[in-house]
Amino acid sequence: MREVPVAATQLPLKVCIGWGLGTLGPVTVLTATNVVLLRYLTDFVGIAAGVGASLIAFSKIFDAFIDPALGALSDRTTSRWGRRRPYLIIGSALLALAVIAIFSVPDFAAVRLRTIYVGAILLFYAVAYSLFTIPYLSMPAEMTGSYQERSRLMSWRVYAVGVSQIIASVLGPKLLGALGGGETSYFWMALSFVPIILVSAWIAFAATSKAPFTERVVHVQYPFTEQVRSVAANRPFLVLILVKFLTLMSLGVQAVFAFFFAHVLKLSDSALGTYFLFSSLALIASQPLWLWLLRRTGDKKMVYIVALLVGIPAFVSWLLAAPGDPAIYMYLRAIVIGMSGGGAILMGQSMLPDTMEYDYRRTGLRREGIFSGIYTTVEKLAGAIGVAFVGAVLSASGYIAGRGGDTVQPDSAIHAIYLVMGILPATISGLGIVGLLFYHLTENRLKSTELPTLEAL
Repeated sequence: MREVPVAATQLPLKVCIGWGLGTLGPVTVLTATNVVLLRYLTDFVGIAAGVGASLIAFSKIFDAFIDPALGALSDRTTSRWGRRRPYLIIGSALLALAVIAIFSVPDFAAVRLRTIYVGAILLFYAVAYSLFTIPYLSMPAEMTGSYQERSRLMSWRVYAVGVSQIIASVLGPKLLGALGGGETSYFWMALSFVPIILVSAWIAFAATSKAPFTERVVHVQYPFTEQVRSVAANRPFLVLILVKFLTLMSLGVQAVFAFFFAHVLKLSDSALGTYFLFSSLALIASQPLWLWLLRRTGDKKMVYIVALLVGIPAFVSWLLAAPGDPAIYMYLRAIVIGMSGGGAILMGQSMLPDTMEYDYRRTGLRREGIFSGIYTTVEKLAGAIGVAFVGAVLSASGYIAGRGGDTVQPDSAIHAIYLVMGILPATISGLGIVGLLFYHLTENRLKSTELPTLEAL
C-alpha cells in the first residue's frame, strides 16, 4: 500500500495565516494554566501546593497515555472535510467549556470536594486540548512536502503563539488586577478566552478548506507493537522528542513566575502581565531573524542550539533579582527570553513534520497522527514533571497555601522559588543542547531517503 505523496509547493499566504491562527485558543488556555493555575489553586481555592501540582501533573500523564490513540483515530478518520479538520471544531468547543470550568471551582466547604472537582475538570480539559492539538499538528506534513516551506508555515503558528501569550499572560493578569485580583476575577478572565478559542478554530477550519491533505488508499489497522517499532526506527524523531521533553519542561516551570513576582519581587499581577508583554513581543519580532538565520545556514539544528544558548544567561540572572530593581532589568530579561523561546519553538515545530516526512519516505505510509500523538504525549509528560517539580519544591520548602493570596511566606520558600526560577530553566536548556547534537536529519538527507517500491510495501 502506498499513500498519496505531498507536493513540495509554496502555500498561499492566507492558508499559512489561517492555519497559524488556529493555535490562538489552545495556546491561550495552555499559557494561562501554566502561569496562573497553580497559584489560583493554592492561594484562592485553598488546595496545598503539592496537591494542586499533583492534580495538574496527573491530568497530563493521563492524557499522555491516550494521545497516541487520538492520533491514530485522526489517521483513520474519513470525512468530506479531510482527516484532521473536523477535530478543530469539536476540540475547540470542548476546550471552551473546560477553561470556564477550571477557573470557577465551586465553593465547597470541604477541601476534599474541591480537590475532586479540580481533578475531574483537569482530565476533561486535557482530553479536549489533545482532541484539537493532535490533528492540528498533523496537518503541516500533509499540506506541504517542502523542508523550508514548513518553517515558513510554522512561523505563522509562532506568531500566533506570541499573540496567545499576550492574551493569556499579559491581558489575563492585567484583567485580574482590574477586577480586584480575587477568586471571581479568574472566572471572568476564563470567560474572555471563550470567543478566542471558538473563532480561531473556525478561521483555521475555513482557511484550510483548499489546502492539500492526504487520505488512505486502503485502510489498515496497525498493531501497537508495529507502531512502536516504526517509531523506534525513526531516530530523528526519537532525538527530537527527547529534546522537546527536556525543553518543554519549561512550560510546567512557568508556574513559578506567578509566585516569583508576587512573593519575591513583591509585584502585582499587572506587573507580571507587563513582563509577558515584552517577552511575547520579542518572541513575535524575532521570527524574521530566526528564518533569516535558517536560510543562511540551512541547518535547523544549529539554529535551535543558538536559540537555546541565547536564553541561558537571562535565566541565570533571575538569581540577582530583588524587590525594587529598576524595571529595565525585568524588561531586558523578558526580551532575551522571548527571543530565545521564539527560535526554540519555531525550530522544534518545523522539525516535527520533517521527521514525519522521513517516516513516510522510509515506509510509504502516512501516519502523521500517530507521530503527533506521541509528540503531544511527550509534551504532556514534560509539563507534568515540570509543574510537579515546582509543587514539590514549594511544599518541601514550607510554602503556605491560603485563600486570600496575601499569605506571608517563610524564607525557605523564597529561596526555593529563586532556585526554580533561575537554575532549572538554564539547566533544561543546556540538556536540550546536548540532545540536539545527536539530531542529524538535514534537508539533503531527507531528500536522499528513497521511497520504498510498491513491492516492498
